[in-house]
Amino acid sequence: MKSRRVIYLNYAVIALLLFITIYQYNRIADFKSQLGLEFQHTVRGSIFLLENDGDPNIWIRHMKEKEGEFWLAAHIGEITILSRQYYMMNGKISLIGDMLDSLANQYRELAMNLKNGRDYRQNEAQINEDLEFLISLFNEIDSISGENERRYYKEFTNTESNTSNLVWKEYKKYEKR
Repeated sequence: MKSRRVIYLNYAVIALLLFITIYQYNRIADFKSQLGLEFQHTVRGSIFLLENDGDPNIWIRHMKEKEGEFWLAAHIGEITILSRQYYMMNGKISLIGDMLDSLANQYRELAMNLKNGRDYRQNEAQINEDLEFLISLFNEIDSISGENERRYYKEFTNTESNTSNLVWKEYKKYEKR
């Protein structure tokens, strides 16, 4: 009789351990999906911001208006927030933060040159060039992972993933310009 109780107790312990293992596995999978969704949101937010509000001609017109400096400062703030989000990511992915900081600096210089009545065409051209480069990079990054949050997680946390290697390669091109 005692041996049966021991056997049943062992089965119960094994079932409990199996349940706990499955539960933890699902929690970890959910965490990875959530983090991947945040990565996806950051990339797509970057694309949206740069495509819709990136054009320097919009900001040149705004700067000539009464509260244009305020709106440009808000836009620069949004770019800076995005750059900080990239800095918190994987080592190679964080290089995007440098590129976004450089873009924010170009907007600042554009504003200073406009305010002081200096020539701003070089800043405008540099911003357009950076926008074209970054938007194509973000679109490529987004196309690698697509709609799959777990794939985003894998691509953004693995230093040897396609996304990491793409960012590294493109950053080296960006540095040479």
